[in-house]
Amino acid sequence: MLEAALLVGLFAVFIAIAVPLVRGAQLRRQSAECAGKILRAADAFDLYAAAMGYYPPDQKRPDEPCHEMNGFFAFLDIDWWNQETDVGGRWEWDNGERFERSIAIYRPRASRHQMEDLDAIIDDGDLQTGVFQRWGSKYHYILEE
Repeated sequence: MLEAALLVGLFAVFIAIAVPLVRGAQLRRQSAECAGKILRAADAFDLYAAAMGYYPPDQKRPDEPCHEMNGFFAFLDIDWWNQETDVGGRWEWDNGERFERSIAIYRPRASRHQMEDLDAIIDDGDLQTGVFQRWGSKYHYILEE
């Protein structure tokens, strides 16, 4: 009887340690995947600007991908632009709101801490400085300030 209680207690301690570790790994994976997508989208918009001499117009309807970008998205296997981001929320292409050109994540589900972790992967870890910043309900990866 004592052995069974000890075994149950050890199992409970193991679960108490393992669950937060697994959840932390899931959040880091989400942040890393989102960072990779941001950088791939930035490459597509930069390729467009290099080919056309200017960036595409602002995305007027956030639920649609930028039609001007279809060929560049296809070239870089971007088939996720009109889907929810890895951290929740949606992708947007913004011109002239706070920054001249930026890739934005609008209203992510992720906590501020997770967004800071995402910032640390692609920038400086500070959401008020650098190329990845929070402004209102959006997080912007700035291509042109």
